[in-house]
Amino acid sequence: MRSIQSNSRLITVVLSLWAALSCSGNAQAATIQSNDGSVILRMCKGAEKVRALSVMCHSYLNGYIDAAHYFGKGKAHFCLEAGDKEQLPGVLVAWLDTHPEALSQPAGAVLQTVLTARFACKGKK
Repeated sequence: MRSIQSNSRLITVVLSLWAALSCSGNAQAATIQSNDGSVILRMCKGAEKVRALSVMCHSYLNGYIDAAHYFGKGKAHFCLEAGDKEQLPGVLVAWLDTHPEALSQPAGAVLQTVLTARFACKGKK
């Protein structure tokens, strides 16, 4: 019974955090605004300490990586090796800390830049 209550509380916390981090801009705006670098920084900065943020950060990063490989038809401009995915939140936070101008750029552009710079494919042009 306790595990059901704990899971219910965790789901509530995760959904609340997701809603808070996902809401950017005016709620009455007619267009959907995409996430920017500041949103992924907030998610990934607390990933080491808060389990819900870790899940959100890794899920966002994994979704981007999957989409990049799918839409790039297997020719993504970055190559990840075993263990690299676990390092991504820290790599992303460190990069954003040294590139504050990227906080206002679209999240996809930020991730592409970071992944290409940090995880360039070796031996491929």
